[in-house]
Amino acid sequence: MNEQQLEIPLNYEESLNHSSHGFPDDIDDNRNSSKTQPRSLSKKRIGLAIAGLLLLGTIGFFSFRALTATKQDNSGKKTDKQGQVVPVAVAVAAQKTVPIQLQAIGNVQASSTVAVTPQASGKITGVHFKKGQEVHKGDLLFTIDDRSQIASIQQAQGVVSRDLAQVQQARANLARDIGLVRSAEANLAKDEAQAQFAKSQSDRYNNLYKEGAISQDQAQQYNTNNRVSDATLQSDREAIQNALAVVEGDKAAITNAEAVVATDDGAYQNVQVQASYTEIYAPIDGRAGNILVTEGNVVQANSANPLVTITQVNPIQVAFAIPEVNLPEIQKRMKNGKLNVSVTFAGNNTPIAGVLTFINNTVDNTTGTIQLIGDFNNAGGQLFPGQFVNTTLTLNEEPNAIVVPAQAVQNGANGQFVFVVNDDDQDNSTVTNVPVVASSTIDGLDVIQKGLKSGDRVVIDGQANLVNGSKIKVKVADSSTDSSGAKAKTSDDPTKPASDRKKSGKGRRSGSTDGSATSSPNSLPKPDKTPPAKSEGAN
Repeated sequence: MNEQQLEIPLNYEESLNHSSHGFPDDIDDNRNSSKTQPRSLSKKRIGLAIAGLLLLGTIGFFSFRALTATKQDNSGKKTDKQGQVVPVAVAVAAQKTVPIQLQAIGNVQASSTVAVTPQASGKITGVHFKKGQEVHKGDLLFTIDDRSQIASIQQAQGVVSRDLAQVQQARANLARDIGLVRSAEANLAKDEAQAQFAKSQSDRYNNLYKEGAISQDQAQQYNTNNRVSDATLQSDREAIQNALAVVEGDKAAITNAEAVVATDDGAYQNVQVQASYTEIYAPIDGRAGNILVTEGNVVQANSANPLVTITQVNPIQVAFAIPEVNLPEIQKRMKNGKLNVSVTFAGNNTPIAGVLTFINNTVDNTTGTIQLIGDFNNAGGQLFPGQFVNTTLTLNEEPNAIVVPAQAVQNGANGQFVFVVNDDDQDNSTVTNVPVVASSTIDGLDVIQKGLKSGDRVVIDGQANLVNGSKIKVKVADSSTDSSGAKAKTSDDPTKPASDRKKSGKGRRSGSTDGSATSSPNSLPKPDKTPPAKSEGAN
């Protein structure tokens, strides 16, 4: 009990006492009103509390009702899907040998690219090809005004002719001086004979003088003749030495003249080479690009601006990068032979075959990939340098792999799955949601690593209306023509028992005991051109 409740009787007794003592009546009225105020406040609080409880109860009731209705609606929908018969198309999971492949985006690049630049200065007087034309090595592309080069050739020819004449003159001088040497040698031989005779005469007359047979004057005369002969011999020997020195000088003059000829002949050949630069020929086989300098323009030798760029497009190369973790496997496979590479691109799904020819020597540490290059025969001109293509590198083959059409594999919240047809009751076929692991897609077929076995029938069209346990009716494909104009084969009725299909000769071939592939991709039913929508909530 609160203080206000305790005060009520006290106030009541006091009012009686005051009235008995003769207090005024208005004081008694005020005291009576103060007594009724606490009672009215308590009633308001109780009313507000009751109203709040009623509001909370109402909100809770309607929320519970809405939640219950949603669950009942979802349960009803699921029951409806399980109860209704859904028409679907199916295919049989088959075993086949599939290639183990790596796929990447590649970039086409020319095997060789040459920027044709002028090596001689002058005005372009002729352009002998068209832009975009296929040219061959040695084809004439441009001609440059060669008049200055022709004048230089003629001048060099005149210098060489002059030098050859000087060589001939030096050789003639040598022949003349050799003749002088021989003449001096002949004079020496004659003077030697005369000297010997003079010496014998001098000796004989000296003996006669000693004997007193002749006078001293006669003996001295013969001695003088002998000394003259000796001096003549000395003169002849010196003349021969001088003549030989002249001969050596003539030989040196000839060598010098021949060196001058060689130098001027080199200048002449250089002028001829410069003149050859006035005709520009294709250095490689390839496709010419845009003509960047046209006829009438003056070009400078060794200019940085090319006249045209030629790219060799056959064979052509495709560069692509693969993760470095695959490098050991690639190196291992390349030891056994070349690896096959194929490319496709937008607008052309027919693979173009090539071979892997190059593995780069460095891993790109920013991307963790290594560059590979494959060579391709591009005789048809389908690949262009700079083009982006889808590249597929085949490493090996995996035998007895389980494959299904790619549209059979759906993506759900828990991963990939397929709807497998239960053939226990042929009249009331149902489907089961089976999780699978698909490793790769090859030619429209997904390779299933886990979850299916050969012979399982999977749904390839109509998954959007299916849940686990849904009843189905298998659609039979009508005969029609495909996009290529060929007549499409009518698939067998998959609801037939296997024994009936074997009897008709149109069923799937029985598997061999060793587990080898027995079904080709052509035995799979052709799916619709428009792939079914992926079912997200069925898993």
